[in-house]
Amino acid sequence: FDSHLPFPLTEGQLQVGQEIGSELADAHPMHRLLQGEVGSGKTIVALRAMLQVVDSGGQAALLAPTEVLAQQHLRSMTAMLGDLAGGGMLGGAEDSTRLALITGSLGAKSRKQALLDAASGEAGIVIGTHALLEDHVNFADLGLVVIDEQHRFGVEQRAALSSKAENPPHVLVMTATPIPRTIAMTVFGDLDTSTLTQLPAGRA
Repeated sequence: FDSHLPFPLTEGQLQVGQEIGSELADAHPMHRLLQGEVGSGKTIVALRAMLQVVDSGGQAALLAPTEVLAQQHLRSMTAMLGDLAGGGMLGGAEDSTRLALITGSLGAKSRKQALLDAASGEAGIVIGTHALLEDHVNFADLGLVVIDEQHRFGVEQRAALSSKAENPPHVLVMTATPIPRTIAMTVFGDLDTSTLTQLPAGRA
């Protein structure tokens, strides 16, 4: 995946990625808050973590607060992955996976296919809105839960998605809203904190 990227990762992205990578390899589930301004490259850090979980045979779910954001994530991740997003399709890379989108406004046919891809494990990465929390959404082996814009979701919603895994999954929550460490400890006491302080080259 890294070699697919048209730009180098920042020192911060690599450092936080390494931190997350070693926690994902641990038997104990990770609970980490990733904060960084809009444009600091949080999505790539999250995507690399998701790929690590997919590589080990698990699935990752990304919960976004709005349909627009969920669709944006699907588009940007599909573009970044290129042929690595073509799992089971002609032209897909040998070690590729499939991405699925589950939102409230999906048509019946698309929704049925996305639910099937999530439940069978065909989709390594499942992106969605609150629709992911519904009872009939199932995963074959949910290993990582990524939550975008953490402040828009409550602890119960985080728990509802995590409960769809057989064993407690790793949890990575992202926010672009700077949260002072003392408040982070009070509100998200169960989360370790990582911060991206650099912007990728060319971003103001």
